[in-house]
Amino acid sequence: MKRVKIRCDMNIQNSSRGPSILIVDDEEMNRKLINTLLSAEGYTPVCAASGQEALAIAANANLDLILLDVMMPGMDGFETVRQLKDNEHTSCIPVIMITSLEDRETKIRALQAGAEEFLTKPIDRADLIVRVRNLLRLKEYGDFLSFHNEMLKTEVKERTARLEDAYRETLITLVRASEFKDEGTGLHINRIGRYACALAELLGMEEEFIKTIRFAALMHDVGKIGIPDSILLKHDVLTPDEWAVMQSHCKLGADILRCGNSKYLVMGADIAMSHHEHWDGSGYPASLAGDAIPFSARITQIADVYDALRSRRPYKPSLDHATVMQIITEGDGRTNPSHFDPDILAVFCKNADMFNNIYSSSEEVT
Repeated sequence: MKRVKIRCDMNIQNSSRGPSILIVDDEEMNRKLINTLLSAEGYTPVCAASGQEALAIAANANLDLILLDVMMPGMDGFETVRQLKDNEHTSCIPVIMITSLEDRETKIRALQAGAEEFLTKPIDRADLIVRVRNLLRLKEYGDFLSFHNEMLKTEVKERTARLEDAYRETLITLVRASEFKDEGTGLHINRIGRYACALAELLGMEEEFIKTIRFAALMHDVGKIGIPDSILLKHDVLTPDEWAVMQSHCKLGADILRCGNSKYLVMGADIAMSHHEHWDGSGYPASLAGDAIPFSARITQIADVYDALRSRRPYKPSLDHATVMQIITEGDGRTNPSHFDPDILAVFCKNADMFNNIYSSSEEVT
């Protein structure tokens, strides 16, 4: 016998009528009967003649409730409700299972499959309407809670974003204060953040680390705000005493940044304190070596060295990219390959053109 597919109401999304209820039964007469009962109560019935059709409708319609026959050819009600509950889009739609079987095992199996309620044939009108009304109330309350939770999540995300923006604005203000001492360092500071971000990404770091180091690295030299201009801007070679004062900018920066527990300040303090440490232990201020140097500082260190060599300073001219890469990879007496984390150095050298492009397309701190 050819199965006739009936749609009780083609306008599934008709918002001018009551809640939308999907009737799933392979028997046309049963569909028509339930359709009549629900329509009389102001609901919006939608019909399906099989489990497969029910899944297709549920995936594309905004349903409030499903009345599902158990005994159907092909995909029965048990499998249909299981798939409905396994699908994130349809898992929250309450299901009433309907069958002519009255044994306890069938009811338990239906409930275990995920059905919320159970009705037996022949359907009693009052019983049907009461169960439908109760489940729709629960669905409405569940929808309200879900909407409320989404609103809370959105509000938390927005507040977090505003807080992070405020942190970044404060940090950039602090960085700008330190760069006023040397008008040439503004572009340098911004480039360090871009180099560090690129390196972290190339090294396969997590997104949170990458986002954090982009701004934390900007603060690597914030301690120079406490260094006298006579030393910071001196054209001649620094005396031993002056060099000791210059080296103190690492601790000064760390002390400034260790005033809070935001992720930017925590990482920024590590970078400020240790970005002049060397992998071989020959750096300052604590002569740390290897993994004892914070990873964020190791990334920032090679970025800082590259950009410092490329940039003009009161005590030195600028160098081209090829010359700088030769110094970093071969050494020149002051800078040696042993100063850098070997893994970071390898990634840096492999992507040298990227860092050359960053230098060439410098932008102001934003």
